[in-house]
Formats: sequence, structure tokens, C-alpha cells
Amino acid sequence: MHERILPRIRVGVAARMGGGVLAVALAGCLDRNAGLDDPTVVEPSTGDSSGSSSGSTTFPGIMTTTVDSGHGGSDSDGTTAEPAPEPCGNGKIDPPELCDQGEANSDAGECTLACRWNVCGDGRVHLGDEACDDGPDNGKYGHCDMKCGGPAERCGDLSVQADEGEQCDSSDPHFACLKECTWATSCTNIKASWGDEAKTGLYLIRRMSQFLTVWCDMDADGGGYTFVKYASGTVLDDMNDPQYPFNPEPLTAVEAEQKCGYWGLRLFAPRSPGHLAAAVGAANAKQFAPIQKDTLFPPYPEIDSDVEGYLSIMGVYPVTPGTSCVGKALNSEDCPEWAIKPDPLHPDVVLPYWVSDTSIANQPNTTACAGCSLFYHWNIVAQPPQLAGYITINMMNKGAISSHFLCELGDKLGPG
Repeated sequence: MHERILPRIRVGVAARMGGGVLAVALAGCLDRNAGLDDPTVVEPSTGDSSGSSSGSTTFPGIMTTTVDSGHGGSDSDGTTAEPAPEPCGNGKIDPPELCDQGEANSDAGECTLACRWNVCGDGRVHLGDEACDDGPDNGKYGHCDMKCGGPAERCGDLSVQADEGEQCDSSDPHFACLKECTWATSCTNIKASWGDEAKTGLYLIRRMSQFLTVWCDMDADGGGYTFVKYASGTVLDDMNDPQYPFNPEPLTAVEAEQKCGYWGLRLFAPRSPGHLAAAVGAANAKQFAPIQKDTLFPPYPEIDSDVEGYLSIMGVYPVTPGTSCVGKALNSEDCPEWAIKPDPLHPDVVLPYWVSDTSIANQPNTTACAGCSLFYHWNIVAQPPQLAGYITINMMNKGAISSHFLCELGDKLGPG
């Protein structure tokens, strides 16, 4: 028996050989089993068998192919095309959308721009329903609470969370607490933290592990000057009130520096006209009571609350004993022979000073010693009080003395 030839002759071959009869005869010659049941035989088409070019005819044992014209109902890869999903925002809910409110879709509304319900925890704030939403951070310190109803524990809630590093928590800048929930240590950082909420006046700060009542000038040179009044006693001898302290203990400027150092402060030394004016305001403030030695004074703010007492000595010293700028205005530009001692907080910074731009005859003179300082006179009739003059004091190699003076914090170096 000869090897069977599979029926792979296309219809086109049969057509060129003269039609259907010849094709059948050819099939019979090639295949001995023609007419028998065979799984390889393609069944005849049920279409028109006239052989016209408008259709195709198949016969037993012959396979046919049809070329798709591109107008069928399937994709080029033979799969049936799915209709494109409707866009989010058309007002109809088309899976996988959960909602669709058309033009009302909003990430601040009930249905988001992604056609998802706006729920607590998705990181979007649903206005009118949620106060906040920090997504996966909800409930954590400093974020939104778990119900999106408001902030969770945070700095500013008036409760101290020490385990989160808070030292204090207050809504009032006057009580030694910054907005960052850390202790205020100067008027400079109060001004930086609270801004325009901090006005010139009395404040608490925390220094050397203790609270201290200070006067903050929040206007001069941009604000932030810190002052403390000190009084070792009073020049008012009112024997009718035994609570009034008297018998003052006068100190030199050098000794006053040491006393101010107890609170981490220094003796006041003006660094600009604005700084001097701020000190005048602090010294002249009747509500600003002094402190005595290491404790608060009894509540008598009126005791010696005058510029003449508190600004009679200041921290300006001769650079070289016996050398001076006689007849020159007392400021660092006109009189470099006098200077402020370096601030312990900024030892490498040369501090400018400014007492006056008006010269005083024969002052400051050349009798100044290493520990000498000037004694300042004030016209307290004028308001605000005005500097009337100054004189070099050398008493047993010591400078001017006073039982009252101003201490300050040197963290603000001048204008700006």
C-alpha cells in the first residue's frame, strides 16, 4: 500500500483544474479511502456549491481557508473586544467605582475624584464631616485622632506629654513656655516663638533651673531684650512699715556682674540707642518689681522704680587703665578706649556699645583703673528720662557703686 497523502490541497488549486468534478476525481485518485468516514475529512459547506467567486466550496478531503477582511466582530488576535469602561465622573456607578456624583466629585466631598467614598483614614479631609485626616498616621502624637474629629495628643493641647519630649504646654506666652512646648529661657526666643502675640511687658522665663520674672522689650531693634531689676535694699527708709527692706548693700559694676551671673545674666550694657531706650522703659516701669539677692522682693513695685537708681552703673569698662577718650562721645565708634566685656555666651564676638552720641567735657577721663566704671546721671523729670552725663569713678581702685542695677541677657546682640 502506498503512503497516504493528507488532503492539504486548497480550493484555489481545484478551481484552476476546471471545477468541482475534476476536483472530486483528483481526490479519488489520491486517496484510496475516498468516501469512507475519515476524521481528517472536512465536511462539505452548506453554502452555495455553484463555484462562483462570491463564495467558496469545500469538498471531502480538501481544507479551505478564509481571509478576514477586517470587518468582523473580533480583535486582531482573535479575541472578542470588551467595551471600554465608562470614565469616573459621568454620574453613573461603573464597576469598580464605588460612587459617582458627576461634577460633584471632589477629594473634599463625599465621593472623591477617584470615585471612592471619602472615609476617615484615606488621607483626604471630607469637609463638613471630618476635621482632619492624616491617613495611616491618624491617632499618632501630633496628628489627627482616630475618628478624624480633631487633633490627637499634641503640643498645644494644654496637657504636658513628657514622654513625647514636652517640657510645658501653655496658650499664654507670659508663662515661660514656648509654642514648641519647651521652656522659654529669654525674651529673644519668646519673640521668635510667639511673634506678634508677645507684647512688651512682664514675663516668666526659666534659667538655672528656676523661674525668673523679667521685663521683655518686644519692640526695640526688632524685639527680644531681656531685663531683670536687682535691689540689695532701698534708699527709702520707711520705718512705719518694717517689711520695707533698707540698709542697702552697694555693689561696684564688677560685683554687680557677679551678682547677675547667679541667674546666668550680666550687668546691663547698652549696644544701640534702641537698646538703651528699652532699658530706660524697663527701669521706669512701676509694675516691674526688683528682686533682692536670691529671692523675690516683697510686693512693693514702687520701691525705687526709677531710672536714676537702676541705670546709675552699667557694664562699660576701660580697655587699658589710664587711657581714655577725653571729650569724645561715649560709644564704640568714637571711644574705642572703653568697651563691653565679652559676653560669656558669645566670647569671640566683639560687642558694640552705645551710651551717647554727645560728648561730655573732660569725660571719660584718664583716671580709670582696671576695675573702674562710670557713674551715670539721669534727668528723671523728662519723660522718658534722659541721660544728663557721666563721670569716671576711681575710689580705692574701684569704680562707681550702686545698690540698684539692671541685669540683662546678652543673647540679643543689637539691632536686627
